[in-house]
Amino acid sequence: MLLRHAEMKDLPQIEQIILDGKAHLAAQNINQWRGQYPNMDVLVHDIKNGYNFVLAEGDEILGTVSAIPGPDMSYQTLDGEWLTEEGEYIALHRVAVSANHRGQGLSTKLFNAVLDELALNPTIKGIRVDTHKENFGMQHVIKKSGFQETGYVKVLNSSNPEQIYNIGYEKLNLPVSLPMAN
Repeated sequence: MLLRHAEMKDLPQIEQIILDGKAHLAAQNINQWRGQYPNMDVLVHDIKNGYNFVLAEGDEILGTVSAIPGPDMSYQTLDGEWLTEEGEYIALHRVAVSANHRGQGLSTKLFNAVLDELALNPTIKGIRVDTHKENFGMQHVIKKSGFQETGYVKVLNSSNPEQIYNIGYEKLNLPVSLPMAN
């Protein structure tokens, strides 16, 4: 398994993973990723801007996540307190794994791989993520990856007429020190 930046050739597999994720959430009656979000325009934007990472095995995409530099408009409305200052973080969005490999711990592997990648950048002070209050599977993965709950964020891209608040999490980014050659 390899974490790498997504390429446009990966788009059909990424789109299918997102569609499967939307169906999986709907089957659990979780009001997340309903309606048009996330859509093809968002996925293309993420790939073209170098935000999207994929966990791949050969030509097969196993999982996808977008790591987007702050500030994130969604995170302006936290009912709580972030661990880092505005603009010093990366926001993880659109985390999903292939339905063909669900239940194999891929979400944790995807999180660990992207966190390891982000740890190489010392300018990133924190990593933020949010999820629906009923998405217990994602909450488990987030907490297992060392994130702390920070409060509630207002979902800005929801097509739901009721206002939705997701649980916000943040983890301090601890950059790795690479050994120096003698």
